[in-house]
Amino acid sequence: MTIFPKHSAVVALFSLMALGLSAANVQTVKPELRDLVRETTQPATVQAFYSADIGVKVTGYVESVPVDIGDRVKKGQVLAIIAAPEMDEQRNALKAEEREFETGVQAAEANLTAVESETSRIQDLVRKGSVTNKAGDEARNRLVAAQAEVAAAKARLGTATARLAEIDALIAYATIIAPFDGILTFRAVDPGDLVHAAGGSKGSDTLLRVAQVNKLRVVTHVPERDAVWLDVGDAVELEFDAFPGKVFTGKIARKAGALNGSTQRMRAEVDLDNSDGQLLPGLYGRAKISLEKRPGALVLPAGAVRFGQGPSHVYVVSGSTVKHQQVTIGLDHGDWVEILSGLSGNEQVVNGMIGRLKDGATVSVK
Repeated sequence: MTIFPKHSAVVALFSLMALGLSAANVQTVKPELRDLVRETTQPATVQAFYSADIGVKVTGYVESVPVDIGDRVKKGQVLAIIAAPEMDEQRNALKAEEREFETGVQAAEANLTAVESETSRIQDLVRKGSVTNKAGDEARNRLVAAQAEVAAAKARLGTATARLAEIDALIAYATIIAPFDGILTFRAVDPGDLVHAAGGSKGSDTLLRVAQVNKLRVVTHVPERDAVWLDVGDAVELEFDAFPGKVFTGKIARKAGALNGSTQRMRAEVDLDNSDGQLLPGLYGRAKISLEKRPGALVLPAGAVRFGQGPSHVYVVSGSTVKHQQVTIGLDHGDWVEILSGLSGNEQVVNGMIGRLKDGATVSVK
């Protein structure tokens, strides 16, 4: 047996490669047509379509609360009445003041009418020379003063009327009404409770909460990699832990249009009809969203497409050699990758090759 020095072994190895004994064994596949659907499944929660936390804008004692949690209420229905006697007294005083100023306006207007008549008479006498010009000037001054008094009286009346309207608006707030049709889901007030106007240092917290539940929002958050494919109108299948095996269907009704900087996710919502009251706000489940559909797409197994530095490419086998073929990819389904351009569909493409093949390398197809 002949023993080669180290450099001789290398020469022998290259000699074997030159004889074609080093041809790589590869498996090939042909591109095929498939219907691709890109989906994402994310946690989802049910929320009331509208939910209003109701406080109070006046300070007083709760006179009555004619509703309780679970009650269905209609828009405009009385939920609570606050007794505010100080405001009632203030309104009475302002009403009396308004009447007084109305009387003042009437008196000023009557005086103006008399002054206008007297001024007209004196002006006639001035033109006839029966009285002096000075008398005419004095009459005109009295007319101007009377007109100014009417304007001042009306201004005082206007101020009193505005103050009365303001107190009437505040008194109206003492009657708390439902902002929309819904269910009373929270109550933290009873008759006799002292409540304070919201916004003050002693402002009361939420007293009542009304939720609209005949229509619900299902909220989910789509990660960055899928958010770019999300569109309003995308079909959604919803499953909730409380209803195992049951699937609710809907569509994306709205999306935030921007990623949350903290989570890199985008909020999306599905509107669900709940006129039968089957679903409850707070339910937890999953939303499976169909992001993109590509019927009859030209595809390759994901292992046949080479990613990395530079454009994506594949290894096309022609005879016993391979050629690097640049391709444009579309929808990445995970197992399958859509090929938008670069292949006709008749090629034999190397699949599952872990190592890198040089352009023009000799291969042996299994």
